Amino acid sequence: MSITEKKKQEAEAELKEWLQKPDREQEDYYRNIKKIEEELTLEKIRKSIRLPFKYLDNWYSNNFVYELLTNDSTDYKTLAVANEYYNIIIADKLADQYMNQNPPSLAFDKFGYWLANCLSQKRYTESETLLKIINKGLNTNFINGGVNFKPATWFIIEIANKGYNNTIDYSQYNYPENMGVYQEALKNWNTNDLNLLDNIVSKLCDYHLSQASYGDDENSIEIQFGQDNWFVYAFEILTWLSIREMVGLQNPEKFSHPLMDLELNKLTNESDSFPKNELSELFEKVMVRLDS
Repeated sequence: MSITEKKKQEAEAELKEWLQKPDREQEDYYRNIKKIEEELTLEKIRKSIRLPFKYLDNWYSNNFVYELLTNDSTDYKTLAVANEYYNIIIADKLADQYMNQNPPSLAFDKFGYWLANCLSQKRYTESETLLKIINKGLNTNFINGGVNFKPATWFIIEIANKGYNNTIDYSQYNYPENMGVYQEALKNWNTNDLNLLDNIVSKLCDYHLSQASYGDDENSIEIQFGQDNWFVYAFEILTWLSIREMVGLQNPEKFSHPLMDLELNKLTNESDSFPKNELSELFEKVMVRLDS
């Protein structure tokens, strides 16, 4: 059994166990929706309004990854990307309002994952908005310069900035001293040599799979893809491929590495707009309150 298949089966098993827990939808979806509704009844919205949006990401992300691994189709990915976009927009708004009063923050690798998820659906307008927030946040307590032990996240941010023609001085931040396998991809991000591109993607796939682990007490914080819904979802690679398409570069029709054969690791076309649903209505209400 290949390492790709082994990790795929591991991810499926872990996600299936999580999703089949009794009352999972009640606990991870409806309870968080209710919390947002309750927060909106308060005279002043608290910083904690962002937390149920953050927790909803588990529900959406776990569902879309599991469905794409088992059924090759899902409606949850669009929902996940919409919620992730709302997460960063709300967190950014709160960070501005509480700039000098312990502003809310998000895990650095979450910023990268949510940006990558948006780019993998070729939502280039929304992705540019998120990238601007990330670039701005690097200079404030919102992101506080990032962390130097998450090269995969830095790769996503740097590739995105290249695609949007942003020049960033990463030396002023907590940028890794060694980007390892990502350095070759950054150097050749806009190559026209499709054989070289395929070769680099294969190296990135091998690295992704080597980092698809919960880790242990000593190194878990340094693991790049330590969540089961990240084990075989090569979102950092999809970021690169999507940015290449955005700027008019060609990608191979098929890659050599089996990880890229998974439906989960196919770029999808942008939908016209985020879905109008209960969550989007709550987001709009939250933004009205935050802007008032």
